[in-house]
Amino acid sequence: MKLRIVKRFLPFILFVLVTAISYGQAQPKPGVFYAVTGKGSKDTSWLFGTYHLINGSYLNETPAVMRAFTKAKNTVVEIIIDSTELATANTKALLQNKRLSELFSKEFSDSLDRELKTSIGQGIAQFDAVKPMTVILTLSMVNLMRDNRDLLTRYTGVPLDVYFVNKQKEAGKTVTALETLTQQMDMLFNTLSDEAQADMVQQFIRNKEQAINLGNELVKNYFENDLDKMYAVYKRSVQAGGDMDFLVTNRNNNWMKVLPSMINQQSNFIAVGALHLAGPGGLVAQLQKAGYTVTPQTIK
Repeated sequence: MKLRIVKRFLPFILFVLVTAISYGQAQPKPGVFYAVTGKGSKDTSWLFGTYHLINGSYLNETPAVMRAFTKAKNTVVEIIIDSTELATANTKALLQNKRLSELFSKEFSDSLDRELKTSIGQGIAQFDAVKPMTVILTLSMVNLMRDNRDLLTRYTGVPLDVYFVNKQKEAGKTVTALETLTQQMDMLFNTLSDEAQADMVQQFIRNKEQAINLGNELVKNYFENDLDKMYAVYKRSVQAGGDMDFLVTNRNNNWMKVLPSMINQQSNFIAVGALHLAGPGGLVAQLQKAGYTVTPQTIK
């Protein structure tokens, strides 16, 4: 059960931890979709910010995004799930020579046990083998799905990232991953010590309502196609929960080591979590700083 949760919702936590739709303006505001041109590029590439809990049928409402996806010769995503890699990758989420409950006081373990039983119907014993980050992942996902069920379950199919990979392969086109699954799991579960993750769990529980509200705001802002508001929520989440550069900015910096050469070679459709586009360390700003013209696009 524990590792299935981690595998299914790993991309989601990378998006939410750092945690009447109107489009079609004459001058699009900064949203989740951009054209990338100029410098050494031979053709237009496209940058699209995803939300990992939204399924593929959402793209029926974003025809401009689909036109760009169809035109691009190569699709770039965060990871491509490789079944041969799952066993190794999943071990990154496991505690070594300790149990989750040992990282907390008896009093907090008991309160966390009650919280887990209330939220998901299973207590701390079900999580004793996995790292504390898994607890935040699970509680975040459960609460977001509960509060936004009507919106998120409106769309069918596989998650957006998986949809793009599957469709590109069906069309006989190439797909490039920015990270391996093992790299992503290692970054998520081993950048911070077990003790630091345990502190994050305690902070999450103490500020649960605030964390849930920030997550709900993020969903709302995504569907409003408002990247500035999403970044404002991210900054508030950092103030409330601590530095998350290892989840966002550090990964952006690594991706910028390879994205320019991809963009210069051919037309790419780059699909990554929307928060990776935002702010001074986001991909939009970094590509502009590198000399590219990055232009907001309407998604309809």
